Amino acid sequence: MNIVVNIYDPETDVNNINGFTIVVDVFRAFTVSYFIMANNPQKYIAVDNIELAFLLNHQDSKSLLIGERKGVKIDGFDYGNSPTEIVNKDFTNKTIIHTTTAGTKGLMRQPKHNTVIVGSFVNANAITKYIHKNKIEVVNIYCTAEKGNLYGEEDYYFAEYLKKKIEKEEVDYIEIKKKLRIGSGKGFKENGFAPYSDFEYCMDLDKFDSIIVRKSVESNCVILEKMV
Repeated sequence: MNIVVNIYDPETDVNNINGFTIVVDVFRAFTVSYFIMANNPQKYIAVDNIELAFLLNHQDSKSLLIGERKGVKIDGFDYGNSPTEIVNKDFTNKTIIHTTTAGTKGLMRQPKHNTVIVGSFVNANAITKYIHKNKIEVVNIYCTAEKGNLYGEEDYYFAEYLKKKIEKEEVDYIEIKKKLRIGSGKGFKENGFAPYSDFEYCMDLDKFDSIIVRKSVESNCVILEKMV
């Protein structure tokens, strides 16, 4: 089967995107998503603005706030947008409310008629298997980072990596990781707002054998759920 893979950036008119869509934010939103799901939340909500996040938090006593603006944890939130902060936390019976500078905003933009998942290097193989298993003929990869900027290049490296994996071509992941470490990954450092461990978590190839799909859109929120 010949699979058509399209790669888009935030300048794209999303109304022209039709079909199965992967929304990408490698550093760090849609890596964090998989760490969130690994912690077994009762419900996972993505929103694109801080005010709505706080409103939902006030309405649900069992909710936790996770998010950032310009990479920095939002004042009053429980966690930043960091896998290091949430790895192995227990979110059982908790509602997670997640908002980020680019990732969740890009997710909110997607047309309601499309099947939408989120992804990054941590579940690349799971995405590839899902596409082949379900015989999906057109795959849209929507990168939420601005194209051409150093900080955001990881989304496009991932898009090209995934495209080649879907097309069953050889690709050198080790070389990609090396390039990102001295590129957009150089912002991860132990004395910064994004610790070096976040880089390693974000580049932990195929750590998760699942996908996270947009279940529904409700009152300016996206409800996400895990699909094995």
